[in-house]
Amino acid sequence: MPDEVITAAAGLVASFLSGLLGIGGGLVLTPLLLYLPPLVGGVAIPVKIVTGLTIVQAISGSLLGAIRHRSYGNVSVPLVWLMGPPSAIASLIGALVSQGTSDRVLLLIFAVMAFAGAVMLMLPVEPRDANTIAVRRPLAIAIALVIGFFGGMVGIGGIAFIIAALVYILRVPARLAIGTSLGIGLFAAVAALVGKAATAQIDAPLASIVFVSALVASPMGAAVSVRTQPRLLLGILSAIVIVAAVRIAITALTGR
Repeated sequence: MPDEVITAAAGLVASFLSGLLGIGGGLVLTPLLLYLPPLVGGVAIPVKIVTGLTIVQAISGSLLGAIRHRSYGNVSVPLVWLMGPPSAIASLIGALVSQGTSDRVLLLIFAVMAFAGAVMLMLPVEPRDANTIAVRRPLAIAIALVIGFFGGMVGIGGIAFIIAALVYILRVPARLAIGTSLGIGLFAAVAALVGKAATAQIDAPLASIVFVSALVASPMGAAVSVRTQPRLLLGILSAIVIVAAVRIAITALTGR
């Protein structure tokens, strides 16, 4: 099966989940692009190219998902502007650094971030009033810098971890955290794209396929999201993240 067809299918699945769960899609797209092509007769896609493709998906998926979530009142614009710019700066630096980083290290960073986020997402969620958000600004900026840097390296923008940090550290209501994370992740993804493109980690033909797939599937996921209970959304996200983290960790540690 041609890699273009595989990439389109993977992009549709990842982008739907991006809009549904606010994860940017990279957590799903990365393992799909790494492991699916060899299984169905395609050519294995290099790790650094995969990280570039996930950044492209993150931009289109996050933009459309954030717009849709904002139309439902599920995006905190002040929080996006607080955490987005520092996340973008850190993400650009991370993307540039990733060029000289080994594939195994990149995969291990991906696995650690994903697993840590999944553990946090399994913690109980206390009901909170979406109209009374008060976050500690220095802490929020520090979180954006750390997640942005490592997310820029591996191409996922750290969006799953951003959700966990918003919910359990900054005490943002779960549904609002899902939409807001897409806005923050958009800043990081655009900056990371610049860094990945500057270091030849973007495959233009495959990137265009991923972009179009996101245009189709991300709004559909966002529409379903507002009709689903937040606790269920976090549970689904946690399960997806754990599976991705375990599989990527095996590859990072064993090379298989």
